[in-house]
Amino acid sequence: MDSNASRGILSGGMTPVSRPNDSGTGPAVWAWLAVSVLNIVLDRWRPGSLASTLAKYGFFGYSTIWFGLRIRKGIVLRRPHWTRESWLRYARLAAMPVAAVAVVLYFSSFDNNSNALGAPHTATRIFLAVTLTLLLLFGGVGLGTAVDWLVRGEPSQQFTRTRWFQRRTPNLTTQ
Repeated sequence: MDSNASRGILSGGMTPVSRPNDSGTGPAVWAWLAVSVLNIVLDRWRPGSLASTLAKYGFFGYSTIWFGLRIRKGIVLRRPHWTRESWLRYARLAAMPVAAVAVVLYFSSFDNNSNALGAPHTATRIFLAVTLTLLLLFGGVGLGTAVDWLVRGEPSQQFTRTRWFQRRTPNLTTQ
């Protein structure tokens, strides 16, 4: 195998080499599902027990490590191929769900018994609850999708997910 083939390009026609499709439903996903169900079951049946505490920390630890490894896999796949502009477009995309979760965490730090977010059972409080729920859904699903886009697909293709992430140049005319 020559150097071009080892970088992921066939030497004859400069065609990208196909790699196994990462469907995202491998054994790691099923293990995460098992650990999360175990966490829920033990938390309901034996709250406060040692088994429940171990399941909770196991769930958080496994989820964090698995998510971090998926991010690392995507970065390692794309690092040799993506340009600076591709990385910036991807960072802008991934920043939106992170900002949504940060807003939800900020508002969840308020005391629910105070009137800082409106009096209980008012339209303001209900609107805020619905908005924060939607932001949390957008943040969770959006961040998962952004990491999935990083891991799947052909690594040599630049990130051009949507046209609204393209930087616009000012229209300067000299007269």
